[in-house]
Amino acid sequence: MSQKLGLAFGLAAALGLATATSLAEPKLSGELLYAKLCAKCHGDQGQGVPDEYDEPLAGDWPIEKLTRVITRTMPDDDPKKCIGDEAERVARYIFDAFYSPDAQPRNKSPRIELARLTNRQYLHSIADLIGSFKGHSELVQAGGLKAGYYNSRSHSRNKNSIERTDPTVDFQYGGSTPAPDNKEYKAEEFSMRWSGSVIAEETGDHEFIVTSENGVRLWVNDMDLKLIEGWVSSGELRELTGIVRLIGGRAYPLRLDFFKYKSNSASVKLEWHPPHGTRQVIPARSLSPHSTKSTFVIRQPFPPDDSSIGYERGSAVSKKWDEATTFAAIETANWVAEHLDQLASTSITDKDRLAKTRAFSQQFTERAFRRPLTAEQQLFFADSRFADGKPATDSVKEIVLLSLKSPRFLYPDLGQADDYSVATRLAIGLWDSMPDDELLRAATAGRLKTPDEARQQALRMLSDPRSRAKLRGAFHHWIGLDHAEEIAKDTEHYPDYDKSLEADLRTSLNIFLDNIVWRTAGADFRKLLNSRHLPLNERLARFYGAQRVKQLGEFGPSFFDHERAGLLTHPYLLALYSYHNGTSPIHRGVFVTRHVLGRSLKPPPEAVVFKDEAFAPDMTMREKVTQLTKPDTCMTCHEIINPLGFALEQFDGIGRLRKTEKGRPINTISDYLSADGSAIRLTSAGDLARHATESPTAQNRFIEMLFNQVAKQPVRAYGSAVRNRLREDFVASGFNVQFLLAETAVINALRGIDASPPTKRN
Repeated sequence: MSQKLGLAFGLAAALGLATATSLAEPKLSGELLYAKLCAKCHGDQGQGVPDEYDEPLAGDWPIEKLTRVITRTMPDDDPKKCIGDEAERVARYIFDAFYSPDAQPRNKSPRIELARLTNRQYLHSIADLIGSFKGHSELVQAGGLKAGYYNSRSHSRNKNSIERTDPTVDFQYGGSTPAPDNKEYKAEEFSMRWSGSVIAEETGDHEFIVTSENGVRLWVNDMDLKLIEGWVSSGELRELTGIVRLIGGRAYPLRLDFFKYKSNSASVKLEWHPPHGTRQVIPARSLSPHSTKSTFVIRQPFPPDDSSIGYERGSAVSKKWDEATTFAAIETANWVAEHLDQLASTSITDKDRLAKTRAFSQQFTERAFRRPLTAEQQLFFADSRFADGKPATDSVKEIVLLSLKSPRFLYPDLGQADDYSVATRLAIGLWDSMPDDELLRAATAGRLKTPDEARQQALRMLSDPRSRAKLRGAFHHWIGLDHAEEIAKDTEHYPDYDKSLEADLRTSLNIFLDNIVWRTAGADFRKLLNSRHLPLNERLARFYGAQRVKQLGEFGPSFFDHERAGLLTHPYLLALYSYHNGTSPIHRGVFVTRHVLGRSLKPPPEAVVFKDEAFAPDMTMREKVTQLTKPDTCMTCHEIINPLGFALEQFDGIGRLRKTEKGRPINTISDYLSADGSAIRLTSAGDLARHATESPTAQNRFIEMLFNQVAKQPVRAYGSAVRNRLREDFVASGFNVQFLLAETAVINALRGIDASPPTKRN
C-alpha cells in the first residue's frame, strides 16, 4: 500500500513539474526586454527621452561591457530586474541595434551638407585671392636676417660696408662700433639695416618691440607703412611697439633700419610677443635673410564657427556672420581700390588704364568664383558696374563687394560636378584656400576628371607650405590645442615653470609634429605616439632631464634615459591635461579616450567637482580618483578613463618624470578593457602607446579626424565603405600621414566618382 502511495505521489509530482514547466513564461527576446525595461528612459528607438536620458544610444562598448553596466545600473528604479542571461540578451540587442558598426550608419545616415567658408578658409582665401595679383609670399629658409653695416648714418654702401647674416638682432655697442677693428667706423656715426622675412608660427596678433636709444624704424608685411617709427631720438633708451595680424605658416617681409649720430651709446633689440608665446628676442628659426611678398590679412573679426559635432564647419549663418562678411568685403574693397594700379598693372597716366581695370575686375570675379564667368555673370558682376564719368576705383569697389558677398564666393561648393569643382575642393581641402594657377589650368584643360589626375595635383600641393599649415591646424584640433585654455600652474608646487618655458614647450610640440610628418622618412603616424625623442632646446633639455644632440639647431633631438611615448608624454600635453597643483588622471584619461583612441564617453550623470582638500593629505592622486569615481554610475565611463590616466601617472603636472608620490612608489598598473572587449594590462605610457598604435579604433579615429578637417563633412556621408578603404590604404602605405592627407583630399574632391586607390605606391 505504501509503495502504491509513494508511486502515486511521485507521479503527481512529476505531472506537476511538467505542468509548471509547460506553463512557465517563454524567454523574452532582448528587443522585448528592452521595450519592457529600458524604452521608458532611452526611447523605443534608442533616441533618448527628455528629462530621463536625452542622449541617443550610441557608442563603441562591446557586448561584455554593456552586459556588466546593465546588470549593475539598469533599469534605474530597480537594477535587479535585469541581470544574468536577461542582461546579456538586452546587451546583444542594444549592440546590434545601436552600437555596432553596421547599426551606426543605419540609425544616423549623415549627408553631405552645403557649407560656407569657415573663418580660417575665409582668411586664407582672401589672402590668396589678392596674392594671385600681387604675388604670393613664399615660406623661405630660416636662419636670421640679412644685415648691412655702414660707417655713416645714411645707409650708404662703400668699401667699408659689412654684409652678413645675423641670427638675431640683440646688440649692445655701448660707446663702441659694430666693427671695432675697422678704424673707418667712427663711434659717433654709423647705421645698420636688417632685411628679410619673419615667419609666423600661428595665426593672430603679433606685437613687435624695438628697444634702442637710437633712431629706429620697422616695417612688417606692409612695406608702405611703418609699423614702428622712432627715427628721431633723444638718446634715452626706449621701447617702441607695434601690432600686426599675421596668418600662421607664412612668411612676411621685414625691414629694420637703425642709425646712431652723436649719441653717447648704441644698442638695438628686436623682440616680439606672438600668439601663445611670450615676449622674446625673435629667434633665428622665425627669421630669414630672404625677402618675400607681402600678404593681405583681413582684420575683421568673425563669430566662432559651429563646432557642435566635434570640428569647426561652415554650417551656421547668423546675422553676426553676415555682417562680418560685409565688413570684411568693404575692408577688402577699400584696400583693392587703394592699390588698384599695382593689382591691375597700370598707372594713373596709362592710356589703357580703364581697359586694364576692366580686365582686372573680370579676372578678380572669376578668381573669387573659382571658375570662368558666364556671359550673364560678366555683365552683372563686372561690365555693368562701369559707366561714363564714374571713377574706376568706385566701379572696382562695387565689383569687389558684389563678388565677395556672392554665394559663389562664400559657398565654394554649390554642387557643380566639373573640373573646376574638383580644383576648388582640392584647394579648400589641402590649403583652406583658393585654387592656384596650376589647378585652374588643369581644370580648364579638363585634366581633373580621373582619380589619378586629382592625385597628381594633390601630391604636388603637399609641397606647398599651406598644406603644412593646414595639417598643423588639424593636429591642434586632434590633440585639443585649438580650444585649450591657458595653462596655469601653482608657483609653490612648480616654482621653475613659467610662461617662457610653456612657450618653448608649445614650440617643441609644433616642431615635433612637423618633424614626424614632413622631415621623417615614411611620415609614419605611429611615430607620433611612440617616438622616444623630442625636439628640445637647451633649457627644456635640462629641465626635463634629456640628453640633447647638439649642433642641430636651437631645438634639436633630445633623448631620455626613461621611457617616453611621443605625443602622449610630451610635457606640453601632460601639463595641459593636469591640475594647477598636480596631475589629473581623469583629464589625461579623457583626452586619450576621446582624441587618441576614438572611444565615446557619455556626459556624467551629475557634475562632480574635484576638491583636493576633501581627501586625506597622505592620499596619492590615484587613490583620490579611485575613491571619487567608485560609484557604479561613474564607473561606466571611468572603467575606461582611469586606467589610461593611471598609465601616465609617472609624469607630474608639468610633464617631468617622477618615481614617488607621498613617499610611495608611483603605481601605473591597471587592467583596461579595449573597444573590442579584450582585457589589456597597462603598466606604463609605453604600453598605452603600443595599444594606441595597434588599435583599429585609434587608427579610425585619426582617419575620421583628418577627413573632418579636410572635407568639413562626416566621412560616413561619402558611403559606408570609404573609411574602411581609407584605413586599408593607410595601413598598406605604412601609416603614411602625407599619403592619407592626399588621398582624403582626392576622395572629397571627386565626390561620386570612383576614386580607387593608386595601383602602385612608392
